[in-house]
Amino acid sequence: MLVGNLNRSRPSLIDHLTLRLALVAGCGVLFLCAVWAGAELYDFNLRSEELRQSHRNASQVLLKRVVDDALQTIAYERRRVEERVETSLRQRVDEAELLATNLIKTYRGRRSSAEIETMVREALRPIRFNNGRGYFFAFDLTGVEKLFPLRPDLEGVDMLEQRGARGEYVVRDMLELVHSKGGGLYQYYWLQPDKPGDHLKFAYVRPVMPLGWVVGTGEYVADMEDDIKAEVLERISHLSFDRAGYVFVSQMDGLSLVGTLKGRNPLVEDDKVLREGTQALIAQAQAGGGFVSYDMVDGNGKLTRKTSYVAGIPEWNWFIGAGLHDDRVEEEISEQRRRLLKGMRIKGTIAAFATFLVGLAGMTIMRATSRRAAADGATLSRSLEAAAHSPESIDTDNLRFGEHLLFAEAANQLIERRAKVEHELLARTAQLEQTNADLERFAYVASHDLQEPLRTIGLFLQLLKRRLGDGLDSEALEYMDFAIGGAERMRTNIQGLLAYSRTTQHSDERVETDLETLVGRVIADLSGAVVATGAQIDVDPLPVLRVNPDQMAALFQNLISNAIRYRHPDRDPHVVVMASKRDDGGWEVVVADNGMGVPEEYRKAIFEPFRRFQPPGVEGGSGIGLALCRKVVEDHGGRIWVEPGEDLGSRFHFTLGGDAEG
Repeated sequence: MLVGNLNRSRPSLIDHLTLRLALVAGCGVLFLCAVWAGAELYDFNLRSEELRQSHRNASQVLLKRVVDDALQTIAYERRRVEERVETSLRQRVDEAELLATNLIKTYRGRRSSAEIETMVREALRPIRFNNGRGYFFAFDLTGVEKLFPLRPDLEGVDMLEQRGARGEYVVRDMLELVHSKGGGLYQYYWLQPDKPGDHLKFAYVRPVMPLGWVVGTGEYVADMEDDIKAEVLERISHLSFDRAGYVFVSQMDGLSLVGTLKGRNPLVEDDKVLREGTQALIAQAQAGGGFVSYDMVDGNGKLTRKTSYVAGIPEWNWFIGAGLHDDRVEEEISEQRRRLLKGMRIKGTIAAFATFLVGLAGMTIMRATSRRAAADGATLSRSLEAAAHSPESIDTDNLRFGEHLLFAEAANQLIERRAKVEHELLARTAQLEQTNADLERFAYVASHDLQEPLRTIGLFLQLLKRRLGDGLDSEALEYMDFAIGGAERMRTNIQGLLAYSRTTQHSDERVETDLETLVGRVIADLSGAVVATGAQIDVDPLPVLRVNPDQMAALFQNLISNAIRYRHPDRDPHVVVMASKRDDGGWEVVVADNGMGVPEEYRKAIFEPFRRFQPPGVEGGSGIGLALCRKVVEDHGGRIWVEPGEDLGSRFHFTLGGDAEG
């Protein structure tokens, strides 16, 4: 009786297993739900960050392209100032000559020469053009003024002694131009009403021989440049991109010329956010241009973050930029987060309910089958434990339950598949290695074969320009030069890609190499650029190392030629090549220059293929040179980086491992 009471005071093994298994199952479900939720949120955060980065990169590429296009337009128009002045003045003189010639033909024989001169003079006197600034003047071949609408009192006066603002004999020089070349464009300096100082002015003159006159007209270059500025601003004001994107232009003093703030100067307004954003844009433009992130109030009065690319135009005291709001991607991420949380709540509710039902049914069935399943469980446990160490199939002869039999068969399939996957993985690894090798060969062959068509394009464009050059206007010739230059730049990029590919295609044969002698040969190869720029290159004693001489020559050639190319406009290039031994037995080589330097934000990017720092006014390379330098250094077990010079310029450092020492 006592034994029976003791047995009843303790739970049975089945009840004990059922309770514990239910508890473990519940905790396991909760843990899995937590892991699943954490994994979903972690994956969402990763995708959100990738989306932000993708949006940031795409926005920066778009903004820079838009601003670069606008800068090219402005540069093109600025180059055409003199051409436009000459064309405009020549056309006006053509009109005056045509008018005078028609009057002479019409009234010759019917009126006296004096009457015809008077008719021509009075016909030309009231004509105005170029917004009222332009007018015609005339003097005879002896220098006597015949027509001067602004100063009629000078008509009939000998103007041979008339001098410009800088002492030039204006009328005498114009007559000399007529006698020597039959007329043309004449440049001189003249006082301009309401503006201090002397100002450059162009005049176009041409003789009208039936009258014995020299007829001409003039224009201040500054006035024509103002007209071009107005045209450029009008054109830029219509530029738009990416739905709400636009290009803005302001003066360096803050006055907005184009954009939503047109006519306003945020620097003198009370809006702190607007003022600080404008100050950041001006500072970046004066520093050479680049990307700026700043706060801005949108059309709804909401404070948002904005990223703009800005560049300066020092000649006009302008800066130009384009920007996009960063909150668009955040709105998209917020919407995705809302959908994710809603989906997780729905799935969590379904999972909880399903867990409850499965748990209830499981507890009922578990009590009935646990004893009979115990033996099979032990058998399966032992078999699976053995299979974990070696891919041996589970023996199913001693299993009593069909479920366990199916489980064992499924486990056997997994074991077989495991062996198969291991075999396939080895085969796939070999296939990937072969594919990488094929891709490297393809890059080399493609870059090499693409050069010939580009050579053909450039050659035939040059032949076409040479054959049709006299029949084309200046604009068509300039377009053709753009095409030739584009083909040459593409060929340069392909050559750079070919050089980069060769670093992986060619065998890395290393020999004992005197780096000092090698650098001397590189400098000799660059002698043309050295002489042309007045560069000074100093080479300190360098070690003898076991390296690939061809790759090392390419490394030094890229670094030294870059130092010459990106020289400072106010001083001759000075390059110093030096080396020092490191504590680990390796060497650190430095190529220092006194050039323009590399901004901090470019010091890592310039070593990536096709990424380069392009200062205004400097012709850029292919963007491969420094990437090739990094590849050469890394192939030799070292690393490369750039630091600012002690006073100016840049210092390129690279290391060569201790095992490379000779």
